[in-house]
Amino acid sequence: MTDIAFDEIMDNLKHWTSEEIHSPSLLMSLDDGSFHLGYYAGMGNSDSSPIDNFSPLYRTKINQLYREGQLEVTGRAFSLYPGSGRFRKLVFTKQYPEPGS
Repeated sequence: MTDIAFDEIMDNLKHWTSEEIHSPSLLMSLDDGSFHLGYYAGMGNSDSSPIDNFSPLYRTKINQLYREGQLEVTGRAFSLYPGSGRFRKLVFTKQYPEPGS
């Protein structure tokens, strides 16, 4: 993975896993363990896109961080809309080192 790609992915993951309430958020499906990017879709609605819709580097890095215990699920299970799967938010368990440190 190039340094530029790594830096961009880590910046996005840090934003998506922030414990602040915001959109978008990195989510894990409780139905099948897949990763999704949940986001506010306007007018009180939320939706998600599977991480597989992004560069494969995202899924690889998220899987690695999850396996290493650096990403963990947090909070209560929730649905994005009636009939959607159930999700939990992912956050970093500890501060990830800055690139080049």
